[in-house]
Amino acid sequence: MYYSMSKLTLRPLRLLRINTGQLETYKHISSMENNNSKVGGKEQTADGLQQPSSGKSVAAASILRETDISLGEAGARELLKRTPNSYLLNQAYGLWFFISIFLLTLVITHEVSTEQYGIYAVVQTAYNTILYVVAFGFEDATYTFVPRVFAEHGPASAASLIRRLLMARLGILAVSVIVILFALPVLATLIEFSHLSIHLKLSFLKGAIDIQAQQVAAGLRNPELQAYIIPISIYVVGSSVGSLLNAVCAALMRMHIVLVIGSLTQLAMLIIGFIVLQLGGGITGMIWLLAIGSVLNMLAFAIWLAPLLLKRGASYKQPLKPLFQLGISAWLTNLATGALLKQISIILLGVFAISLIDVGYFNLSFQLADAANLLLVTGFGGVAGSALAAAFVGNNYERLSLSWQTLIRVETLLAAPGLVFCLFNAPNIAHALYGSTYDPVGPLLAIFIFFNIFVRVLGTTIHQSTLYVVNKSRLVVLGEWIGILALIIMGAILIPSFGPAGALIADGVARVLTGGLLLAFLWRDLPHKYPIKFTLRFLLALILAALPSILWHPADRTLLVISGCLFIVLCLGLLLWIKPLTGEDMEMVKGVNPRIAVYLKWFARG
Repeated sequence: MYYSMSKLTLRPLRLLRINTGQLETYKHISSMENNNSKVGGKEQTADGLQQPSSGKSVAAASILRETDISLGEAGARELLKRTPNSYLLNQAYGLWFFISIFLLTLVITHEVSTEQYGIYAVVQTAYNTILYVVAFGFEDATYTFVPRVFAEHGPASAASLIRRLLMARLGILAVSVIVILFALPVLATLIEFSHLSIHLKLSFLKGAIDIQAQQVAAGLRNPELQAYIIPISIYVVGSSVGSLLNAVCAALMRMHIVLVIGSLTQLAMLIIGFIVLQLGGGITGMIWLLAIGSVLNMLAFAIWLAPLLLKRGASYKQPLKPLFQLGISAWLTNLATGALLKQISIILLGVFAISLIDVGYFNLSFQLADAANLLLVTGFGGVAGSALAAAFVGNNYERLSLSWQTLIRVETLLAAPGLVFCLFNAPNIAHALYGSTYDPVGPLLAIFIFFNIFVRVLGTTIHQSTLYVVNKSRLVVLGEWIGILALIIMGAILIPSFGPAGALIADGVARVLTGGLLLAFLWRDLPHKYPIKFTLRFLLALILAALPSILWHPADRTLLVISGCLFIVLCLGLLLWIKPLTGEDMEMVKGVNPRIAVYLKWFARG
């Protein structure tokens, strides 16, 4: 966002960017400090913002110091430098989150009856679905807009934008809670009497996909759902606001806040949940615990971020219309990727009378392949989008394309080795994890991992965030829904002959098609193109390292771990020989984190 010279004279700290495509070095931070004056026992900066005196809390002073950074290009550089550490912190929290959820599920299933666990599953599905519906893509809008406003216009302007997003989220939640508390039975009656029915009839389908209104109404009248309306409402409010504050931390690369608060919250849920179950609280106690925990988690984020959220003196007011437009596009995209892809495959399997056993094999292989795909890149959730938004400060397409290339390379480096190892060892992994009963999962797992490799190295998620940043979110929606159409067509063709394997192939092809379309939509906007040479060299090293798995089939978990260690050693040796990184890659790494560059230089050519 550019300013006229008349505005610059009113704010001597505002920087005029010379459009050279290169980062500038600015030296006005010391002048800010020299212009500080004492006002009422507090230090007042040249922006008119007050810093707390020594009597204030250390946490508040820390937040103020971290947010009072220089504007423009220097602000973008500061955010980009935080990206590697933010990824590591977010990755650590993501792994702990998955582990804690798994342990909590084990505790619940061992302490309650199967009937009570069924009630818990109904309630959990209800509040997760409601959270999905009321999100409206606000988190994606936060990742995209807050970093740019923060870097270009300062923390006060970013705080103003965050407050307005929070007010919009609270308004939506107020309406949602009223509906949940008072209008669900009425809504169920209206749906039932409307005889609403969704039919998808295509000439090549042997049946029809029919979702009846009576089924929807019955779900809304579920007595278990009605019995827990109040804790569900509380959980939805706490989790929804907490999620938006989490997105603010990702947008500003302050993931240490998420790691501390999130980890302590999950640990408390585990300990207190175990105590509640031991005291006979049952599922009712657990549901109320989750509701209260979500509110306390939200309050912890709000208190920690208060020094930023309460900043005044904004010099720029970001219009909300583009945020809402991006949010709706992101919401439709998340609906497609998060719910419809898998659900459509399951519906098609039912339409063509595939057995429930095969549907179970499909579900297990789908979940396992997705877990392998996301295991080491969950740390990029939100962080990657924020880094791309910071890179685009000043409409700098040169820096944006370099950051885009770097993120694709890093995701490939992190995710591809595990995926290739799982591809060559899929039957062994399925047998070691689930036993001989689930041996049919092995070939299905290999099919879906094969397509997941292409999706990951294509950089599909990075393309999506980049299109958001360059204000082409509608193209993301277009690409995702074209992928869904391809899934329906291919599923209808392949499932009758190949069953769950056909469903996985259709889903995989749809994902690859979507990734290719998003890349095509970006092609003309970015001066630097997709790093095809790096990808091919890296995959060559991984495939060569995995070849021994064709001859050696470890039968138990210990041998599988040994096989994995051998694969890692061979990968490192082959990467030292092939050297997939270029001199340009190393320059980019040095600019972001010189310490990492010291270790990566062995894998670079030249």
